[in-house]
Amino acid sequence: MVQLPVHVPDAVRRWNDTATDYPRNALIPELFEEQARLHPHAPAVLWEGGVWDYSELLDRVRRGAARLRARGVRDGDRVALLLPRSPETVAAVFAVLEAGAVYLPLDPSHPADRLSSILRDADVRAVVTADTEPRTGPAGGFGRMTVAELTSREGPGPAEDRTTRRRATDAAYVIYTSGSTGRPKGVVCAHRGPVRLVRGTEALRMAPADRLLATTNPTFDVSCFELFAPLLNGAALVLPAPETLLDPAALEQLLDDRGITVMWLSAGLFHLHAEQRPGMFSGLRCLIAGGDVLNPSAVRAVLEHGSPVLFLNGYGPTENSVFSTTHVIDSIAPEARGIPIGRPVAASTAYVVRDDGTPADPGEIGELWVGGDGVALGYLGDRTRTAAAFVPDRFRPGPGRRLYRTGDLAAWRTDGVIEFHGRRDRQVKIRGFRVELDEVETTLTDHPQVNESAVGVLGEDASQHLAAAVVPAPEQDGGLPGELDAYLRERLPPHMLPARVVPVPELPLNSSGKVDRGRLRELTDAAAREPVGTAEGPRGQDEEVVAEVWRRFLGVDVVRRQDDFLALGGTSLQATRISAVVRERLGIRTAFTRTLVRVLLDNPTLAAFTERTSELRHAPGDAGHDTPVDFAAESVPDPALRFDAPAADGAPTKRHEERVPRSVLLTGATGFLGVRLLDRLAASGVRRVHCLVRARDGAEALARLRDRQRHYGLDPDRWADRIAAVPGDLGLPRFGLDSGGWDELAREVEVILHNGAQVNFAYPYEALSAANVGGTRTVLDLATERRLKAVHHVSSMSVIAGSGLAGVRRVDEDAPASHPELLSQGYAETKWVAERLVSLAARRGLPVTIHRPHEITGATNSGTWNTDTMMCALFRTVAETGTAPDVPLLLDFIPVDYTASAVVHILTHQPCEGRVHHLANPRPALLHLLVERLRAMGYRVREQSYAAWTRHMVELTARDPEHPLAPYVPMFTEPARGSTASIAEMYFAGTFPRFGRESTEDALAGSGVVCPPVDARMIDANLRFLRGAGLLPAPTADEEEDGGRGPTG
Repeated sequence: MVQLPVHVPDAVRRWNDTATDYPRNALIPELFEEQARLHPHAPAVLWEGGVWDYSELLDRVRRGAARLRARGVRDGDRVALLLPRSPETVAAVFAVLEAGAVYLPLDPSHPADRLSSILRDADVRAVVTADTEPRTGPAGGFGRMTVAELTSREGPGPAEDRTTRRRATDAAYVIYTSGSTGRPKGVVCAHRGPVRLVRGTEALRMAPADRLLATTNPTFDVSCFELFAPLLNGAALVLPAPETLLDPAALEQLLDDRGITVMWLSAGLFHLHAEQRPGMFSGLRCLIAGGDVLNPSAVRAVLEHGSPVLFLNGYGPTENSVFSTTHVIDSIAPEARGIPIGRPVAASTAYVVRDDGTPADPGEIGELWVGGDGVALGYLGDRTRTAAAFVPDRFRPGPGRRLYRTGDLAAWRTDGVIEFHGRRDRQVKIRGFRVELDEVETTLTDHPQVNESAVGVLGEDASQHLAAAVVPAPEQDGGLPGELDAYLRERLPPHMLPARVVPVPELPLNSSGKVDRGRLRELTDAAAREPVGTAEGPRGQDEEVVAEVWRRFLGVDVVRRQDDFLALGGTSLQATRISAVVRERLGIRTAFTRTLVRVLLDNPTLAAFTERTSELRHAPGDAGHDTPVDFAAESVPDPALRFDAPAADGAPTKRHEERVPRSVLLTGATGFLGVRLLDRLAASGVRRVHCLVRARDGAEALARLRDRQRHYGLDPDRWADRIAAVPGDLGLPRFGLDSGGWDELAREVEVILHNGAQVNFAYPYEALSAANVGGTRTVLDLATERRLKAVHHVSSMSVIAGSGLAGVRRVDEDAPASHPELLSQGYAETKWVAERLVSLAARRGLPVTIHRPHEITGATNSGTWNTDTMMCALFRTVAETGTAPDVPLLLDFIPVDYTASAVVHILTHQPCEGRVHHLANPRPALLHLLVERLRAMGYRVREQSYAAWTRHMVELTARDPEHPLAPYVPMFTEPARGSTASIAEMYFAGTFPRFGRESTEDALAGSGVVCPPVDARMIDANLRFLRGAGLLPAPTADEEEDGGRGPTG
């Protein structure tokens, strides 16, 4: 059957015109011998102990090939190289190819069972091992020879003439990668693939004067580039000591000493070195980084400190012979959120494809399909998977033309550059390694005591780890997680080991009968934990101290050195409290309390966290500052958002015109403000309030919502018929909803009230950004789906704190928040970025209103309050200790019922025109009022100087690290960024800017929504609530007799 071509946009066809003149019919060993004849005495391989020139390397290659043929190796046979990186390994690779065979690199450090399985699967003819490899190892039973035997120059010389009849389209090597069907898959690549890369792609072609530093394990496909780029071009390959690659100073010295001109670095190694020594690459002719997503800030640092002559982002799957595309990095925009993957390399093509199989237009996201001379031959011995992944080239049909479906999402820019947009399947990257979750699941299920298993990814960025749920066999006795420890370590490499295995009675399923991944995440977070990790217990006194603290707070019996805080179920509140207790127990200065939280999140294993905390004992005072956030990059809008959809009904079109939407999505519905917003929305006449609630299913979501309504004194039955509980998660793409749930919201919702956020004043930006920034991006995505929906975004007055530190004395509602670089808390930073994203969407046409509330306190009459806040902790502390700082700290309180009424009135009576509303009290008070009201209630309270009071608080929380004020002590003691004063001092020293309320006053005029003053009535209501909740001690008898008045000195 003749395949008809699919129409391809002219621009895409032009961008794929990559034909070039290169030796496409040559074999790899032919091209190597050509260079050996041209440069016989030029260095070919250099290492710490010596050097081989091309003539010596060729001699060893030919001798090795002859020995393989003598052992019965024939054209097309597979020979496994169970070897570390070494000059002998280089010779072995070319010897196998010279013999007409196919080389298969394997890592000798991997589990023996895994290696044996691959050797059987590949049906190898011979195995070449290191001299130290035991003969009873995985190579036993195969034709084994040592690499010294293979590459020795002793014995008779080799035959001069090659007798193989191989072609450039025949297999050259097999690379095994993690397999989606549960077993590793062998990718078979032909000679032509790497040749088109190293001889046909001008940017990657080396000259005889070049020297390339090998940085990758021989089992990674990039090692093919590292081998062939220099040795097929007459250049030199330099092999470093492994430890050098992890030491920035040592690597920089090596680059200089060896005259390195070309180098590849994985994204992880690149980030490490760019952060510490960004100028180290300035002497290179070509630096290629890739293998994972590059961090723009690391790239920017290299550009600013001395870029190499050619700086490339290299992208490509193993199935397309190392690199499919490259991008020349010569500049980076301040607002860049990622680095493009560029354009197709020589003799290669790339297409962004829609779900229906047609080419996407520029700017449209689709799956990336790659083609050309680098496409692999397929998966070894697996026709089914080969047929699914390698498809006929429908865009440029021809004999033998095929495309590989990468599973990556991408989009063309209008200039012909491709941008990467993530994965579409269940293949993930853990610490830079590609992992198929299905392979881990299959390994688990192969255990005789496991009936079913499901594996997911928890954590963010560097702290990502695998977590597994397993259904034990009926006869299992309960010790399964412990058994799985040794079992998994024998079969999987370290990056594929789950950090936690949770036994469950059954796996959660969705309506389609598939494992519900969102519920799986909840399940592994909430269920009883049994970490899979080393059995080694804590070492030394410091680790013993930290382990005891973890056991106490996390409720586990045993903590081992490699156990992970996050995998053990650690929460944000626990991280804050654990850090405070560890600081006190190890004698670390109070100024490092917030730093310790960041250290815990960045180094979540017991051993790593303890090592870093121990270092802080002797650290200078400025060592604890967080890495600055790249606010410009973080607040770049999603370019895929479209603002040309028709507007939904439901939002007012004129000021003070009442228009109640039929359907509203409310995020953060279970929070202190959220339940009040829900109540006011329903009371205003909204027919359906969709409440996003973190839960496994709708029933649990509704139960949790009703529980929070009762907790905050509201009747859950009052508006029950108007409430729809939506199980979801702000931090997940599309809130973790399936396509049906997402489409329903996109279709029904007219207005989005985005109130949800993760609130933690001790967490750094990275720990909060998934929910606070990512959740806002998802809100904007939903707001532009099908029709434009009005967005009311609840921000925070904290976003203007940076303006005050920059010298701005007043911030009006029409002035954007500025100077985010001077914000001192991760929470405020995330709220600034989220607000910025919403503001930019408003400029592009989205109907938007932003609400900035100040300190939200208890309800006007009942005083019902969120008792986890810093201000509530301060109230309790003043009453308990009988001391207060004698400072003019402003109590700018807005009752929660007023706040909710104001927001909902503006939502139903004001058009969304990008305005900002400052929700603050026009009649605030000072902290002295709290002292007066406590004395009136019978408490003895004396006022102290600020310095004396903070010393008292530091001593108090040192004695009692679980005190409610403990997590907030740094706000009173640590200098704010860009200042010598603490965050708390900003609020009474005149640093925090004054702010206007004119737009809010106009919007609420005549509404009857009036903010009560901060007076004795308000303070008394809050204190009565705390007293009734058992959070304040009763005044002593002598305090009641004298009215609670104490000395004021």
